[in-house]
Order: sequence, then structure tokens, then C-alpha cells
Amino acid sequence: MSKWQYRQEGKKICKAILKEKSNKSLKDLKKFLTGFLDLRKSEKIKKTYIEGTLKAIDYNQEERVYVDYRLDGTSTGRLSCAAYNAQEAMGVSFHTLPRETKSNVRSIFTAPPGWSFLTVDYAAMELRVLSHIAKEGRMQTAFVEGEDLHTYTAKLLFNKDKITKNDRQIAKTVSFLIVYGGGAFNLSETMGIPMKRAEKIIKNYQNVYPGIFEYMEFINEFIKDNGYAYTIFGRKRNLPDVGSKDRSVVNRALRQGLNFTIQSSASDILLGSLVGLHQRMKDLKMASRIVATVHDSIELVAPPEELEVLAVLIYDELVNYPYIRDKFNIHLDVPLAIDLEVGKSFGDGKLITFKDGQPVL
Repeated sequence: MSKWQYRQEGKKICKAILKEKSNKSLKDLKKFLTGFLDLRKSEKIKKTYIEGTLKAIDYNQEERVYVDYRLDGTSTGRLSCAAYNAQEAMGVSFHTLPRETKSNVRSIFTAPPGWSFLTVDYAAMELRVLSHIAKEGRMQTAFVEGEDLHTYTAKLLFNKDKITKNDRQIAKTVSFLIVYGGGAFNLSETMGIPMKRAEKIIKNYQNVYPGIFEYMEFINEFIKDNGYAYTIFGRKRNLPDVGSKDRSVVNRALRQGLNFTIQSSASDILLGSLVGLHQRMKDLKMASRIVATVHDSIELVAPPEELEVLAVLIYDELVNYPYIRDKFNIHLDVPLAIDLEVGKSFGDGKLITFKDGQPVL
């Protein structure tokens, strides 16, 4: 159905709602809106990724897409990946490739014939960093014991052992809202729950993980006194807006500062591991190569004879982080964990498990 057809259908449904005021009309509207949003997403995927990739291939005169990584593209130090401009041809930013789509657009990007495409992600990286810098004992316990953090948090939040998917999702949402400076209103809107319940959940979260809120109070006061925030790597972000007379501007600066201490630290752990992994691959003269990095993940391609060795190196460098220990003398209070997927393309990888640092292939 085209956009014009959707508009006509939408007008018809809205008229029916005003006239009939029935549950059926409301259900029809919900179905219509869902379909319209799917159409918008599909159009964006087609224009940005399908057409963008084809234009880049046409310009490059080879079936490859190149990206522009910028060391100074973000305030946190995280690598910025931009779609390059090649005259009229736009490249494609790996950082914005959607993971879950009906068309699985990531499968466009494939390994060389006979090779494997590897994608390795850090698991719950920012929350692991938060538990370390905030010295929040309960959260650290969950990571040390290998618990699913969001299920563990939900059990503490709701004081029960049998946790539903919705309970877990609420717990997960609260954890990330806290990291990014959200509150009860955001929780209420995101999860579609009453404001009073959202306020109670936030209060319970404060009782469950008091160390996080103590850290938030500490970093806020530090920023107010010094005008900057810092990370475990010594990276600083100046926040002059904290001296503003506009309270909303001050609050934004404080949120930026808190997030910086977490996101920047997580990003530098990934970058350090990336450097260490690249050096070891180079020392072994491996044909395998790193092809991209997307937020807290690294993408690689490898021939079959190197796959097992590469998986061992990935695990050691990202989970045990020897480069970071050696160069920065940083030892985290919680273990790091990764999810490694191996397939023929960026979009069809299957999860690989590890036992004692060895991949189960």
C-alpha cells in the first residue's frame, strides 16, 4: 500500500471512529497506525541502506562500501562512523544499520566467499562500568555470579522470584533510564504504566541499588564544583553550562556529565581491546581482518583455518582485557562478557559459546 492509499485509509478510519465510537474502529486505527509506521521504516531502509549501498557500489566501481571513522566525532570519545559523501553517492554508516528488520538489511554485508563474518558485542557493558565506578555491591554480585542482571534486578524491585517478561523489561528500562538521567515520567511513558506506579518503582530501585544514587550525587557535586567530569581512563569533559542560571541548562549538563563517566569509559574499554586485538592479529600475520566497529561491537572477517584462533584472541582481548590492564593499570571489579556471532554475513550470525576461554564451534 502506498503513502497516498494509507492516508485515504486513515481518513476513513478516523471518520468511522468519530461516527461510531466503537472498539472495532479503535482496533482498526491501531492496525492502521502500526502498518503506517512499518511503511515509514521500510521506506527509510530502502532509501538510506539499499539505495545508499547501491550508489556507493556504483561510485566505487566495486562491491564494497567504505565508511568514515572519526576520532573526534563525539564528546564521549566514542568513535563516530559517518556515511561518506562521494559526489552524488552517499556511503552507508554502519552505526545506524538497524538490527531487527523484516528485510534483515544487515545481511547485505557479507564476508568474502568461503570466509566467516564475526560480530562481537560487549554484554551489558555500560551497566558493568556503572557497577564498577559506583561500587554498587548488589549489582556487582549479579555480574560476578553470572546472573541475568535485569531478571536479578526485577526480583529485588518487585520482591518476588517468579518474574514475567514485562517485569524484566521494566527493570531493564529503569536501569538505562537512571544511566541516561531519566525518571518516573520517562518510565511511565515508555512502559505505559501509571505515574504513581512508576514513582514507586524508581523509589524501590533507589533502595535496591543505593550505591548508584550515591555515585550520582557525588558526580553531580563534583561537576558543580569543578565544571568538568572525568572517567576511569582520565578522559575529561568540560561542562561550563553547569554554571548557568537556567536550571534546565544545569540539569542537562549534569546528565551529560554522568553519562560521560559511564559511556566514555565503556567506549575506551572497547577501543583499548580493539587496539590489543589488532596488534595480536598483526603479530600472528593473520589474513583475518577487522572491518568495522559499531558502538560496543567489533566486526571481523576470517578464513576457515583461522576462525578458532581468532575467536580465542577475541575472547582474551575483550573479556580479559590484557592491553588495558598493561597500558592503563585498570582492573575492573566485575567480569566482562561478550556475545560472539559467526555467519556468512553481518545479519545471519549464530551465537558461539565459550568454555574456559575456548570457543565451542
